Amino acid sequence: MEQYECDVLVVGGGAAASRAAYEAKRLHPGLKVLMAVAGAYGSSGSTNLIASESLGISAPFNFMNDGDSPDVHYQDMIETGGGLSDPRLCRIIADESCDRVQELMDLGLKFDEENGHPVQRKLSGCTKARSLTCGGSTGREMVKVLKREISRLGVEVMENVRIFNLIQDDHGRVCGVIAFSNHVPLRIGAKAVILATGGAGRIFRHHVNPPSLEGDGWCMAYRAGARLINMEFFQIGPAVFKPQMKFIIHSHMWRLGPRLTNRLGQEFLPRYCPSGVTPDEILSLKALSYPFSVRTAAMFLDIAIFKEVMAGRGTSSGGVFFDVTHVGRETLEERAPITYRMIKQAGADLSKEKIEVGLVVQNFNGGIYINSDGFTGVEGLYAAGEVTGGVHGADRPGGNNLADTQVFGFRAARAAAEHAMEVGSKRMRGADGPVQSEMERSSQQDKDLIARSANLYSSNLTIVRTNKGLKEIFQFIDAHRTHPSFFVQNRLLLGAILATSALTREESRGTHYREDFPQKDPAWAKRVVISGGHQGNPVAEVLA
Repeated sequence: MEQYECDVLVVGGGAAASRAAYEAKRLHPGLKVLMAVAGAYGSSGSTNLIASESLGISAPFNFMNDGDSPDVHYQDMIETGGGLSDPRLCRIIADESCDRVQELMDLGLKFDEENGHPVQRKLSGCTKARSLTCGGSTGREMVKVLKREISRLGVEVMENVRIFNLIQDDHGRVCGVIAFSNHVPLRIGAKAVILATGGAGRIFRHHVNPPSLEGDGWCMAYRAGARLINMEFFQIGPAVFKPQMKFIIHSHMWRLGPRLTNRLGQEFLPRYCPSGVTPDEILSLKALSYPFSVRTAAMFLDIAIFKEVMAGRGTSSGGVFFDVTHVGRETLEERAPITYRMIKQAGADLSKEKIEVGLVVQNFNGGIYINSDGFTGVEGLYAAGEVTGGVHGADRPGGNNLADTQVFGFRAARAAAEHAMEVGSKRMRGADGPVQSEMERSSQQDKDLIARSANLYSSNLTIVRTNKGLKEIFQFIDAHRTHPSFFVQNRLLLGAILATSALTREESRGTHYREDFPQKDPAWAKRVVISGGHQGNPVAEVLA
């Protein structure tokens, strides 16, 4: 096993990881800061995907003079979060996001402008226009400027490294990780570890996530003793299935009045509209709310697509047909230029042919329960970005995910760097644990089980959830509990965590829809926290 040592280890390669590495090194230049990136730095991680017409970062600058302020931003988070966001963390985002975004601008990040001034746009869950964009590549541009500064400061970067286990000493303190690069095991000792590994979209059949987002950070933190919060809340919405690409159908496209049909050629949305609500009204509301959420009647569009597919009336790829050929090329190029160009490059001309769209997992609101400094409750372990929970509740305002990466990437880095300074020259040692199973390549049986779990999770854990469907997940997990593959065990653990959270919450709120408990219940204005119980099984605790 190859051995490496550092002071602060940052796991990840997206916006949160980049900010954390930058801030840790900037705060204490003498520390050895190391980034471990699952792929190539600058192209791996969900931040670096161009998967929509626009990707925004929220900060209440009030550039549009519409009365935005940190107080308004805070209130939007609390209300959109359905009462389940941590008020302390929301206050920090509201008060500090402008500072963090201004620092990016000072480093050279150029946001979209009109007449020489940055443009802010109003996104879902926002009462004011506060989203700044670089077209669809905002996240990639953020990473680009931070990567340049990281190189200048002397942060070391290890690419194509997958972290599997945290190393803990006899007192439970995190003191390093076990990693693999091309199936060669690595041991990286560290005085502090910052997890910025993103979510777990790839455990589902349909998603818009890159290969690294398989929930490794959650599994590691959970096994080390950290708690997870709000795990039943994650974002699901329509995306392109054919031509095959990772691209979501965002607000601009729904305003064009698309014709939605199943494989039988039937326009199905009308049969799912509640009394007094028309299909046109639902499409209009969908333009203001990309992810599925019970906050508005836009939810019925996602439910309609889901149920058509589950009833066997979907396309061969598991979606429905989406047709805007009535709009014309000029309108598409004017109102949705990135979407039109990206889909055309993938092989379909929206002005001439219909495409297939379906429901995908995009982003998670829950994750590792952190405090205001990104501390996980396990000594030596910090976290930032999508891997964390508490910042977002049952839903979140658009643009807050990227703001989260910068505000808490900054805070987690400073806390981790200070911890590393306190540890000083002392090197903590911990048991490496078994590594053989992690080194083995996945067998065909492993791949089959992973595919079965992905189908099961997509059917029972996404748009429509029921007691019966969630218990089917536990039956599947119990049937394969002794399977030797580490990869399979991670998938089973993640399924158990998500299903436990969803089964515990007997109501519908935000992105969580229980068909057997379809109403929002004021008594459930509580958060579900998951921790490891007997034999490592997830146990739910409900916090007011």
